[in-house]
Amino acid sequence: MKYVGITLFLFSLLFVGSIHGKTKETGWVFSPVVGINKLDLKVFYETMYNAPFVGTVRINTDLPEDVEGASAYPSEQFYFENKLSARSIDMEGGLEARRYFGKQTDFYIGIGAWETSSEAQDIVVTFPLQGQRNNRAKYSRRGKLSYTQYYLGIQHYLSSRKKNFTTYVNLSIRELFDIDYEETNVFDFISGEPKGFKRIFIFKSQATGLLMLQLGAGAEYRFAERLSFSLEGAYAFHIKDGTLKGVSVNNDYNEGDGITTEPLLIRPINPLLDAGALSEDGVNYQKVKLRFDGWHIVTKFSIEF
Repeated sequence: MKYVGITLFLFSLLFVGSIHGKTKETGWVFSPVVGINKLDLKVFYETMYNAPFVGTVRINTDLPEDVEGASAYPSEQFYFENKLSARSIDMEGGLEARRYFGKQTDFYIGIGAWETSSEAQDIVVTFPLQGQRNNRAKYSRRGKLSYTQYYLGIQHYLSSRKKNFTTYVNLSIRELFDIDYEETNVFDFISGEPKGFKRIFIFKSQATGLLMLQLGAGAEYRFAERLSFSLEGAYAFHIKDGTLKGVSVNNDYNEGDGITTEPLLIRPINPLLDAGALSEDGVNYQKVKLRFDGWHIVTKFSIEF
């Protein structure tokens, strides 16, 4: 799906080129875009970031002498809670290209990326592994959510764009076409049979094709004939909510560890492969909904050709 977005971006370049001869003024403007945003991911944080790490392990120590065979070994559940903290503000960046579409209007296209990450404080847990109950491990948890977006829109200047200082408003439609969530859980054993070894569990899930509208306003200062600097504020909102879909799990535990129920912080919960995060009860799963509504404040350094 990443290549679908890039293909749409290239087709937009061709479209913009086709209107070149119809405008009263001509010119390309290229702008690196860097800024910060505050997105409404409350539901995502409440489900995914609060999910506990739960599973069961076979215990084979301190058994009566007449107990034989793995099927007779008792199982013990482990439940570790190490919540991730949500960040309120994150960085975003990208590249934007604008084309004159009249004396006071530009058509623009762009591509950009955003990422947020969180790392929980390391805690020490008692992790039953390799048949023993009292192994101790240092537990670290890290999560990362990111997207790539493609967008196109119209920008209208409230006064002549040739002035040293002007203001503008814009409207764009955006597609978030490459959304990824990755979480890593690491257990570094400090006592017991597995001492000196680690067990690593990595969970990944994706989403794509989320459409958004964004309204913005900004001010541009032209400090040279072909160079300008802009500060812009905008608000984006979803046309339709999205969900994480599909789950892949990588881990390095082995048969000797005795894990009988694989820990799954996140898993598919219906035939459409919508992903669910494990509830705090350690049993049920809640759908992981995505909604990236929020404020954006960006700066643009523009070069006109």
